[in-house]
Amino acid sequence: MSPNKRDDILNQQKELLDKQKKKEEQTVHVVESGDTLSALAEKYYQDAGEYMTIYEANKDVIGDDPDLIKPGQRLVIPMK
Repeated sequence: MSPNKRDDILNQQKELLDKQKKKEEQTVHVVESGDTLSALAEKYYQDAGEYMTIYEANKDVIGDDPDLIKPGQRLVIPMK
């Protein structure tokens, strides 16, 4: 195995471990009726203005409209 290939594999393994560590540091919130991203930001960050942090981490779940979250959705709350 060439040194470059080995370095590539080691870098990929490090990235996977970093992603796993981040997942372990995250909280998951199951959306309930009446929840809003700003309310969740206030709850988890004590700052409603941080709602975009939650939105950016969950675009694939929420979709294009951060004002439209639905009961039952599982949202990752990134740790800051």
